[in-house]
Amino acid sequence: MHTTTIGFIGTGRIAKALIAGLVRDRNNEISGYDKDPTIADGVCKEFGITRKNSMGELAESVDCIILAVKPYQIETVLEELRCELRPDQLLISVAAGITSEFIRARSLENMHVIRVMPNTPAFVGEGMTVISRGKCATDEDLAQAKKIFSAIGKVTILDEKHMDAATAVSGSGPAYMFLIIDALAEGGKQCGLSDDEAVTLSAQTMLGAAKLVLESQKKPAALIKDVTTPGGTTETGLLQMKTHNVRQAMIDTVKAAAQRSDELKQ
Repeated sequence: MHTTTIGFIGTGRIAKALIAGLVRDRNNEISGYDKDPTIADGVCKEFGITRKNSMGELAESVDCIILAVKPYQIETVLEELRCELRPDQLLISVAAGITSEFIRARSLENMHVIRVMPNTPAFVGEGMTVISRGKCATDEDLAQAKKIFSAIGKVTILDEKHMDAATAVSGSGPAYMFLIIDALAEGGKQCGLSDDEAVTLSAQTMLGAAKLVLESQKKPAALIKDVTTPGGTTETGLLQMKTHNVRQAMIDTVKAAAQRSDELKQ
């Protein structure tokens, strides 16, 4: 089976989560570079991957380069990397708000670029990654990116024009879910549960509810009806949520985050 050579520029948290998933596949040959050699040493030793001493050294040895750096670092990285790139390589960026055209314009004219938006549940193998094809990327490039990011969870392919919405829903979404878990747990504590009991009940309930949505054939609205008995506890709780307009608040939250994503776009 063909060995996929993948190089990470930046070995921080998201890169580490992805590397942890990728090393399980023995057909992946992985290397990493980081401007902080201490971070690079730690990640490379932990996962048994090859440490490169420069971006140029990394670029010349791989078929796929993953730019796992902060958005503000992208332009500087591309300036240094540009002369080392080959037109047959795939360049994948995880930098939020940086368009594929921004990257292509600062690399090679015919560079194959894929833009991705992972999220933090990737650290436990339950990430939701959105991938978008750049101007020169092929179906094969898209399939390779999908295979790579499937190592840390689910993957969906969207047109890049929808990336702001995806950022608002799945990129920022874990923070909103953590807030809901925290609030649910606080309610439990105020009703007599211990902190550990309340958090466990709340988090597992969200996990189970999410799995039910993904694995059942029903829409969330139908699942709400399934668990709601007229005059029962769930209906009483839902009425409180309706009174406080929780549903609309969540909708407005996503719209505000999507607008901010658009404002930050390069």
